[in-house]
Amino acid sequence: MVYRVQRIILLVFYTISMVALSIPLVSLVIKLSPDNLFPLLASLLLYMVLVIVLGCFIHTISYIPFNLATRFDPIKNDVSAGAIKDVAEFSRRISSFSTHFFNFAFLDIDYAFLHTEQAGLVSNVELPEAQQAMKEFDMLEKSKTFTEIQRAGKITHGENEYHLYILPIYMGDQWLGYLGLMSGRKIGRFFQKFLTEFENNFLDDQLMYVIRSSQ
Repeated sequence: MVYRVQRIILLVFYTISMVALSIPLVSLVIKLSPDNLFPLLASLLLYMVLVIVLGCFIHTISYIPFNLATRFDPIKNDVSAGAIKDVAEFSRRISSFSTHFFNFAFLDIDYAFLHTEQAGLVSNVELPEAQQAMKEFDMLEKSKTFTEIQRAGKITHGENEYHLYILPIYMGDQWLGYLGLMSGRKIGRFFQKFLTEFENNFLDDQLMYVIRSSQ
C-alpha cells in the first residue's frame, strides 16, 4: 500500500513538473518564431518524446526493486514446499518468470532458458535454435569463465534476431550454470545491473536448494 502511494505521488509530481516545464518552452519558441507554427509543433513533438522516454525510464527503475520480491515469492514458496522437485521444472518456472516480469521498454526479455549440468538447457518454450547454438559454442563450459553478465552476440529464433545475454549463476564461488536471455533490443549496462541483482538475491540460492534436494 505504501509503495502504491509513493508511485502515485511520483507520477503526479512527474506530470506536474513536465507540464510546468512545457510552459516556458512554448513561450520561448513563440518568442523566437512568432509567425511560424512549425518550430512550435516540432518542439512540442520532441518534448513529448522526451517526456515519454524519461517516463518509461523512471517507471522501470521504480517498479523492479519494489515488485521483484513479491512476484518471485510463488517460486520460492513452491521450492520450499517441494512442489518444484527438480532442476528441469525450476528452469521452466524461471524462464517463464523472466519473460513475464522483465517486460519493460528498457529491459524486455523475449525468451529465456536455464542451462545447467543437471538438466541441460531447459526453457518454458521450444528453442531449438538456442539449443543448437549453445551446443556448438559449448556455452555451458564457457559460462564457467564468466564472472558477470555478458552479451554473447545475436541468435535467430523463427524469423527474428535477438540479442543473447549470458548471466552466470554462482552460489558463493560455486558455479551452478547460467541463465540465457534473448532480447529484441540491446540492454544497457545500467539495466544489466538489475539482472545481476536478480541472480544474486533470488536465483542462486533457490537453484542451489533445488539441486541439493533433487540429488
